Amino acid sequence: MSRETEMFFAAWQAADYAGLKIEAIYELLENGEIAAEKIDGRWRVRKSAIDAWLDADVSEEELEQLTSKLRHVSEEQARQILKEAQSQ
Repeated sequence: MSRETEMFFAAWQAADYAGLKIEAIYELLENGEIAAEKIDGRWRVRKSAIDAWLDADVSEEELEQLTSKLRHVSEEQARQILKEAQSQ
């Protein structure tokens, strides 16, 4: 019998794992774009839910919105990411 243990993240851990700003992760959680649960008023996010969200296909519009939410990415780097994605 196989048994897997699911990891749960607090919102700040989920943001760090996904490379997003904390404000962005809260927005995604509130909008239901990333499945999560509130336990005692605090978000708990399954690692598998973040992985599924990261692996999902996105449109050019969604990619443009997401690049502004990335941590450690300047506006110029975001433009470069979009340019490379559009050329593929």
